[in-house]
Amino acid sequence: MISTKITRPCISLHQLSITRHISINQHPSTAPPATSSTDELTKTTTIPANIQEAKELASYRALETPEFTTLGTPPSVISINSPPSVPVYLRRGSLLSIYGIQEISSLDSVRSNLEFPLFWKRLAYGGFVSGYQKLISTTPFSVLVSSLSRASVGKATPKLFVNLVLDGGADWAVLNKDAIQVYAGNSLNLGLFRLPRYVSKRLARKLRIPGRSLTGLFSWSKIGYTLITGRGNVGLVGNGNVYSLNLNEDEEVLINKNNLLAITVNGPYDLQNCVIKYQFPVKETTSTTPAAKQVIEKPKLLEPNAWGQIVYRANQVSTWVKNAVKFIQKYTIGARETSYNYLVGNQEFIKIVGPRNLLLQSNVQSAYIPPIRRSSKTIEDSGAEVPATSDKKSRDYLNYVTIEPGKGAVFKSTPDFKEKVKEIERN
Repeated sequence: MISTKITRPCISLHQLSITRHISINQHPSTAPPATSSTDELTKTTTIPANIQEAKELASYRALETPEFTTLGTPPSVISINSPPSVPVYLRRGSLLSIYGIQEISSLDSVRSNLEFPLFWKRLAYGGFVSGYQKLISTTPFSVLVSSLSRASVGKATPKLFVNLVLDGGADWAVLNKDAIQVYAGNSLNLGLFRLPRYVSKRLARKLRIPGRSLTGLFSWSKIGYTLITGRGNVGLVGNGNVYSLNLNEDEEVLINKNNLLAITVNGPYDLQNCVIKYQFPVKETTSTTPAAKQVIEKPKLLEPNAWGQIVYRANQVSTWVKNAVKFIQKYTIGARETSYNYLVGNQEFIKIVGPRNLLLQSNVQSAYIPPIRRSSKTIEDSGAEVPATSDKKSRDYLNYVTIEPGKGAVFKSTPDFKEKVKEIERN
């Protein structure tokens, strides 16, 4: 038996690997730069990292509403990035700069107009007129606004910014006529209203005070305030630093009305619901015992004779005198309280009842301080010769004293004390 064995050839597959070597060499430093040498020599800018301790201003952002950013410490400048077709109103003489990106924003499209909003109301209520510069463009642009304007250059008190964002939930009553420096927003509204003289009946019932109580805000020199409503941004300036104070329900605070910059309200007639005039009580020197009840006597009929006429006239004169004394005491006590509050500086205080948001300024507007004028006159030489001091020698002012019998104290001059000391030691 023949067996046949067939074997298949073994085939092995081997993996082929190909390696390619790449060498990277550094470009020689002596090679010419990619840019032309002319651009390097005429370059007028540097990298932002070389400018330190200065905040970079963003010239463009995709915004739908204006963006206000205060700059500086303390904030004396405000930066505004405005989208297209949104007007920006800033006080005349406060504009510092207008800038933007050339590819996106064209400064040639910015239009400027001078407007006097609420001209007649400002003239009637406050006796002043504020001019605002209106800036609007079809492309985005940015501006820098200073807290000072032409009208406030000579004021001694510095002015600082505070930024208000109105979302339509609360209105702001601005009491300082020069506080609104810049504002922007298509749905932002400004109105001028009369300051309330008396508190409302609701506040009078809440505090249990007479209904004709004064608010303390009204005065004939200042009878109006500005009401800001709607949506937008407002840049207010205050005299000195500006602080925020938030009052909760039923909380009260005493504030000097000259330091009150702005307060939140709900409409133009809500200011009388939260403010009341306050006077510090004056200590009475009279007795605190309760007054005796006045006994009302039944009038007696008198016979129409001469004596009865005399008694009647005497009683009538006595009644007149008592009424006059009461009248004088009433106004004397009021004058005393007023004079006391005036002397201690409390006559301008008001009480504010919460819930409210307040803005307080640390200083009040001060008077103009004129600059110091330096005299152009110079001190000229009179030509008179100053007499020379006489040259004195030591023997002219060095003296010593000795006690001699029969002569007493004898003063003598010497050019040097050493010789005299040696002579005394020898003796």
